[in-house]
Amino acid sequence: MKTILIGGAVLLASVAAAAQVAPTAPAAQRTHTRADVQAKVAEHFAKVDANHDGAITKNEADAASQAFRAKFAAKMDNRRDDRRENAFERLDANRDGSVSRAEWDAGAAQREQRMASRDKDGDGRPDRGGRGMHGGMANFGGHMFEMADADKDGRVTLQEAQAAALRHFDMADANKDGQITPDERKQLHQRMRTEHRG
Repeated sequence: MKTILIGGAVLLASVAAAAQVAPTAPAAQRTHTRADVQAKVAEHFAKVDANHDGAITKNEADAASQAFRAKFAAKMDNRRDDRRENAFERLDANRDGSVSRAEWDAGAAQREQRMASRDKDGDGRPDRGGRGMHGGMANFGGHMFEMADADKDGRVTLQEAQAAALRHFDMADANKDGQITPDERKQLHQRMRTEHRG
């Protein structure tokens, strides 16, 4: 759903598409409605529709995808650089200008705890909740574009994008109450993982 940045793409790729609404809590911990998904798709659609003609072409989708990937890569590079620059300071707990074996081991234990805290579903890997956005915009091309282009005219309208996102929303909405809960999102991800492995 995450995270698709024709709005539908984030939603299309992970069905946590609704997960992009409300930036206050991690996406995987929020409940989303059909209205949330439609609003998020409309927001992203407006960003991708470069010439504002009410439809997104494959070229516009590809350009948005490339721009998003470049921006995301730069952000990750900056984050890595910041982590490297601050790594010594984080490890040097007593600020004596050196890292002892005890400080090194304490840092390693903290890293393991952080990684474990990100594995809410117990599968041994950090969960991806809340990161749908990078998967979304970057993936709105190829198959995602084709799925949203219902009438196969080479253009995706807002209505087509919302309809595609809502089809995925409905797949995740197990009890059909018009909302996707964190538990339903988790069930969908597990189902998708199982199908992908199969």
